[in-house]
Order: sequence, then C-alpha cells, then structure tokens
Amino acid sequence: MAAYSDIPLCPTWACLTNSNVHVAKDRGWFKTYTPFTSQINTTPLFASSTYLPVNGIGTVEIPTRRSPNRSGEASHGSILLHGVLHVPDSICNFISIPKMLPDGCVYSTCPHASGKSKGTIKDRQDRNKAYFDPDLPLSCIKVRGYPVGPKLGPHTLHKGVPYLLGCHWEPTEQQKWLDFQAGNAPTQTNLGAVSAANECPPYTDEEKAYLKKHWRSEYHFLLQHGLHIHKEEDREEGRRILRAMMAEEASEEESEDDAFGLLGHQADYNSSERNLDWAKKHYGNRVCYVGYAVVAS
Repeated sequence: MAAYSDIPLCPTWACLTNSNVHVAKDRGWFKTYTPFTSQINTTPLFASSTYLPVNGIGTVEIPTRRSPNRSGEASHGSILLHGVLHVPDSICNFISIPKMLPDGCVYSTCPHASGKSKGTIKDRQDRNKAYFDPDLPLSCIKVRGYPVGPKLGPHTLHKGVPYLLGCHWEPTEQQKWLDFQAGNAPTQTNLGAVSAANECPPYTDEEKAYLKKHWRSEYHFLLQHGLHIHKEEDREEGRRILRAMMAEEASEEESEDDAFGLLGHQADYNSSERNLDWAKKHYGNRVCYVGYAVVAS
C-alpha cells in the first residue's frame, strides 16, 4: 500500500472531458513530486479568466473501488495519473478524460441511473478500474479510504448545488514546465509532463467532415471551447476534444444500453442548438459538459 499523509485528503475526484490536465488539491496524494510554480485557468470559456496558483507537479495513484458489487480485495482498484498539478485552492480533484484516452481507458456514465453506480472507467481489457459514486453529483469516482487507503476528509461537491467546473493549463504555462525540465534534466524524474504536441496528428477526412457538419468550421469549433485558431497548441487541443466527442458517439451507437456513453458536449449558455438538443435528450436537467459540469439544483 502506498504511504499517505496523516492529514485527511479531499476524496472528491471529478472527471472532466475537456480538462487538459489532471489536478490534485492535496499534497498528500502525490507519489512523486517536484515543486513548480505555474497557474491554471478555471474559467477557460469566459472572456474574463480566473486563475489559480500551481505549487508543483507529480504522479498520483488513486486507490479506487472497482465495483459496488464486490467486497474485500476483489473490489480494490487504482488509477495512476502522471503530470498531475498540485492546486491547493481547487474546489476538488480533477481527472482529465482526454489525457486518459491514449492509455486505452473507456469512460462511460449514466447520470440518472438509480442504484449503486452511475458508470465506470474501464481499461483496455474491459476491466473496471473505478465506478462513479451515485451519492455524489457529476461523475466522481468512488475512492477507497482508511484503512485500505488514505484518510479522507469530507467531500467538497454536494448534490443539489449548481457547479460550473473547468480546468485548462495554457500552452505558455506548459512550456515553462518543459523548459524547467530541460534545465534540471540531470536531477529530475520523468513525471509524464504534458506536452501540447504529443500524439495529436492532423484531422482525417472523416474528422473534417464531422467538424464541418456540426460546427461549420474549425474556427467556430475552437471558439466554442475558448481556443484560438491562430495558436497551434490550441488547434492540437481542439483535435483532442473533437476525437473524444466522436469516440463518444461511436460508443453510443455500438452500445446495447443506450443509457451509457462517453460525455462530450457544450454548456447550455454557450452551445449550438445541436449540442443543446443532444444534452437534453441524454441527460435532462443534469448535464456534464466537456470541460464544464453543471448540475441543476
């Protein structure tokens, strides 16, 4: 078992499909850690941005429950996250779904499901890594606590409260980390730092057609996500977002249970008519958006 701090940790790990970085609120979550000063934008779709300070970066292994129908060690799972930012002022911890997709993780959720689970995160072998706690709003994984995990504090997200959550580590800040690593290469451990250019090839013809059909152009698509057509880093981020959305639709078409599917859609206040119809059809009054999560009280 990993060694954890004696200080209770924030147990709320919310999944965001448009966050481009993982975030941990407490220092005690980290297995490896490098002090590093940066900032993240918590309101990337607004004209007036809100930034929170970053204190460091490292690796986090979250002890999870695989399924509500298992007990003992058979129920124990874990999710390993690299390049996690330490943001003490964050409302909770964030898991970036786009960063997990290249690892073969599949994220499926059913916000209105009744019972013991609201969905799962699975690995390449279709094995459960975690499930979503039905007692929490949004898509928050069930975390193992003491004595089979760390001491946990109270949850920071509550049912019946409206939330607007977002998280974006801007390319200029990512570059500072890359420069920092380069300058400290002999002594730094590879923590899986985010690189805006990693594994993000140009659009395929199919992706271009999908983009044109639903958003008219790449410019309009990026605009809705608070990204800029003239910044190559933003265009790469846009390609990741679009691919996550297309993967979601493909998953829904193939699934026998159409109540489950990857989340990927826009906020009501800044969405096209198509996105609104999609969101209302699948999630009703409670909608978890790409990069933002809104819960109607």
